[in-house]
Amino acid sequence: MIKNRILYCSLFLLSLVFIYFYGGKMPYMLFYVITILPIISIVFTFIAYSRFRFLESIDKRIVVKGDIVNFTLSIHNPDFFLYPFIKVSFYGEDTIFSQQFQSKSFCLLPFGKKSYTFNLQCKYRGYYMVGIKNIEFEDYLGIIRLSYTPNTTKTITVNPRVITLDSLHIKTNYLSESHFTLNNRYEDVTTISDTRKYAYGDSIKKIHWKLSAKINQLMVKNYEGTSKTNCVLMLDLKKNNYSYEQNIMLEDKLIETTVAVANYCLYNWIPINLIYHSKYFNNLEAKNAMDFDKIYHMLSNVSFDQDIDLKDLLNIYNRDNAKKIDLIIFTSNIDYGLYDEIYNAKAIGYDVNLVYVYADDFTKTSENVVDNILMDLPELGVTTYKINIDDDLKMIFNKVNAI
Repeated sequence: MIKNRILYCSLFLLSLVFIYFYGGKMPYMLFYVITILPIISIVFTFIAYSRFRFLESIDKRIVVKGDIVNFTLSIHNPDFFLYPFIKVSFYGEDTIFSQQFQSKSFCLLPFGKKSYTFNLQCKYRGYYMVGIKNIEFEDYLGIIRLSYTPNTTKTITVNPRVITLDSLHIKTNYLSESHFTLNNRYEDVTTISDTRKYAYGDSIKKIHWKLSAKINQLMVKNYEGTSKTNCVLMLDLKKNNYSYEQNIMLEDKLIETTVAVANYCLYNWIPINLIYHSKYFNNLEAKNAMDFDKIYHMLSNVSFDQDIDLKDLLNIYNRDNAKKIDLIIFTSNIDYGLYDEIYNAKAIGYDVNLVYVYADDFTKTSENVVDNILMDLPELGVTTYKINIDDDLKMIFNKVNAI
């Protein structure tokens, strides 16, 4: 555009020189043509900018990781003249859709229309803006450029996958206690903890007849167990200093892993407490499968934007909770500060499990320190898992000390 402006100014000055030295009809005609052409070009560009029509749509706004979203764009020229230079830029170009969304440059014939369809594969959990970022109109001579920004934007919410684990070989006392509860042993039958829908195999003695009659559906009573030790899931929400897409990949795997473990625990009647720091200290409690949705909703929407280190979060929890717990830590950041806090947690009597998520491509610089720590932790009695962003969670959690 700058070159075009310089060229036009040069022609305009030459036409003035031509008039000054030669005069006559031809020099003046050339001068008027050079003067009037950009005015006409700019006027037609303003008309195109104000009269063009477009339509964009997506078939789904809330999806699960791995789903395909279809985005459709149509731009129409309702006028009798050519729209010469149009460039459409999209929001997804600088996110995970960078290889799927590309800017489009084209012209529109009189009364013509251009349509594009993009099949967007939602690879990672998150909240994304998609669709038209701006539409640029350039005049016929390439002197000016007008940019149109839509008033509204399209968004896609990508929820994490729910991977059903076949087994979970983590060190937690509650696994055995929950099995006792399911077999009606070690229960306080005088105290009802909650109710749930009847499932095949439930004892008739546990049916809550009054509630079942009231809602016209069989409901079963769950009694308090003699042991109230919950399984604590501690999630690290500190943002890493990687690129946008690299952070998204790590965060997605971390959330997917947490969802899988929470799902396994709750559907096996292992109550959990999800501990995380988002603006303030949060403790989200869930007792059984009926509470899974609130855990899933929180993990689907939480942001990795915290400055607090996981070692500090664990230190706060260690200081305020002296009773023995089963602790599972989920993080993509490991250092000797965290190692010291895990050591302190073991000294208190916690049964600690560590899940470390990493990526081969961009976490190599700290891998020597991480490997040393992961090799030392089992000596403290800590079960550790080192999970690559491409690993199969079912295979990983079938192993013990998967480092």
